[in-house]
Amino acid sequence: MMRVSDKQPITDMQQLQRQLVESHSDYLLQDELPANRVRLVFTGPFKGEPVVWNASIETIEAYAQHHRVGDDPQQFIDIRQENDAYWIHIGLNVQQIDQAVIERSIIMVRNYKRLSEGRHEYGARSKTL
Repeated sequence: MMRVSDKQPITDMQQLQRQLVESHSDYLLQDELPANRVRLVFTGPFKGEPVVWNASIETIEAYAQHHRVGDDPQQFIDIRQENDAYWIHIGLNVQQIDQAVIERSIIMVRNYKRLSEGRHEYGARSKTL
């Protein structure tokens, strides 16, 4: 996997695909692994169209350090679009984010046909331990 250093969102599908081919990777990682939170960029569908996902994946524990959560917080996907950039934030009940978690998350996003903007919660922590 190739790392990208700038924090600006990537929006150009062709440019990203070239970088992915050159790096022999399915995504561009912006942080070191393992971690409690990582940022990455990958391609996938949204409303039937291919898009560049500017993503962050973090553990529920890391999320709870900066956000108010209930006693039994749920995992979540939060999707938004700003200008030409597509953002997805995924909160998971895992101990840490590693390559396997990233790959499963990308598969989940690519396979879920009814993604929509907004925050979608699922699977309370007590039910995913």
